[in-house]
Amino acid sequence: EHRGGITRVRTFHARVFQCALDAQVPIQPVALTYRRGGRSYDDASFRPGEGFLDNFLRLLGTAPIDAEVRFLAPLTEPAENGRRALAEAARSAIARSLETNP
Repeated sequence: EHRGGITRVRTFHARVFQCALDAQVPIQPVALTYRRGGRSYDDASFRPGEGFLDNFLRLLGTAPIDAEVRFLAPLTEPAENGRRALAEAARSAIARSLETNP
């Protein structure tokens, strides 16, 4: 989540990275930012306690929003580092991308 120049990327759940480790494939981190009228639009982010469907329905009622999708360098953490290291590497890559180019 990016708000007013401050990036808050929440913790990534390491368990979702296990299948990539098992398959020995790289992870593709993706950073999303939202804009309206060329300016950062933070209201597209999930609100505290808001689920996917609630967020989706709330955004359906707003004016169009541009989404910028940034595909970052694939991660190829060695399997011996474990899924926690892979999750943190993905989170850090996305946070850095949002900090340097909000």
